[in-house]
Amino acid sequence: MEKILKPFLQTTYRERELVNLMWIGFLLYILSYTLSTTTYVNYVICQFIQIVGLVLFIPLFFNLIKFRLVNTYLQVFFSLYIIWIIFIVIRDFPSNFDQLKFMLFDAWFGGILYLSPLFILLPLKLFYLKKLFQTIFLLAIAYLIYDVFFLKDLLSQGASLTSLNIVEYFSKTLAVPAFFLLMVYTYHSNRKKFFLIIILLVTIFFALVRARRGLLFMCGLTAVFSYLLFLSQTRNKFFLVLLTIICGGILFIFGLEFFSYQKHSIFDHITDRGLEDTRSTVEICFFQDLSFKDWIIGKGMLGEYFCPGIDQDDVTGYRSTIETDYLQIILKGGLMSLSLFLLITIPAIFKGLFYSTNLLSKAAALWIIWILLNMYPSTIHTFTMPYILLWISVGICYSKNIRNIPNETLISYFKEEANSDLKQPTVNL
Repeated sequence: MEKILKPFLQTTYRERELVNLMWIGFLLYILSYTLSTTTYVNYVICQFIQIVGLVLFIPLFFNLIKFRLVNTYLQVFFSLYIIWIIFIVIRDFPSNFDQLKFMLFDAWFGGILYLSPLFILLPLKLFYLKKLFQTIFLLAIAYLIYDVFFLKDLLSQGASLTSLNIVEYFSKTLAVPAFFLLMVYTYHSNRKKFFLIIILLVTIFFALVRARRGLLFMCGLTAVFSYLLFLSQTRNKFFLVLLTIICGGILFIFGLEFFSYQKHSIFDHITDRGLEDTRSTVEICFFQDLSFKDWIIGKGMLGEYFCPGIDQDDVTGYRSTIETDYLQIILKGGLMSLSLFLLITIPAIFKGLFYSTNLLSKAAALWIIWILLNMYPSTIHTFTMPYILLWISVGICYSKNIRNIPNETLISYFKEEANSDLKQPTVNL
């Protein structure tokens, strides 16, 4: 076991410093981008900070990644996927300054999102994963701070598109990554576990206020997956299952009563929307616009489809995004892109769930499932931490050595708060 663990523990001082600076660059970029989506701040300032973040992040990122994968199957299909991504970008590369700005500064829909799959090439060393967890905690802290400053908009009951966007961008960019940490709960102190639960509850609250059904689905799925992992790691399962059924039943009945009789509740908007169909129109437009060739190879990085009358301030009738992520992938890269993506991710699920000995691998597999399930109601393929976590999770699931690390070893490593970046951590073997 010591021989297996050695490559995952060894890091140099220079390597640790580069990892720290890389994530600082990422934080500068993503926090500035999230702030810019509110429309209340100066775009020039935000984009300047984004440039600083990219200048710091990109060279360090490419310095740290290793262009090799241990699994032959993954090597073949990931190589094909990267070649196809290069094709998507090259065939529709920005031809003017505005398009170039969009590609660099829009973390959700710009060309920068095509860097996300390369995170699978980061070395799977425990120090890298620990820094990843710390970055996610910092994003969650920023989420609470942003919520305080924009509380009025978050609680708005009107039809303001800005208010809706603030809820969506804040939650999915800053809060949702913390959901993964809930799944690996045993690697955190009780104080951090409590903080993660607070993040989940706050996200649920604002999703209810603004009737964001996709976001509520994310939160509910996280709770279910976290609980399943909790059951797999604890004893007295019968008592826990029984208690959960009882508590869940009480909460469900209370919820029905609450939504039925609280006529002037802050949550009226979610009950008003109910099962309102907000997707059929754009999906019909999408199906009508794409040709057979478009279905196979997509329309490129800047590809659009004709769907007039949907967006405010729309003058051309063309949209570059569709809220269903499976269709978004097809729009840009066709069924070729979607097929390669699924050929990589689905086998990873089985490896992580059924051929692993630790919680990290199982949580990684469930995170891939979480992404695949949320790709219909939500936008996932972005240059944000949830999608980056997908590719890191794929790397974990394909790594036999990572899957075979004893869970007690990982608990010992991640819970060792006194670890210094200036020394090698001690791990109980």
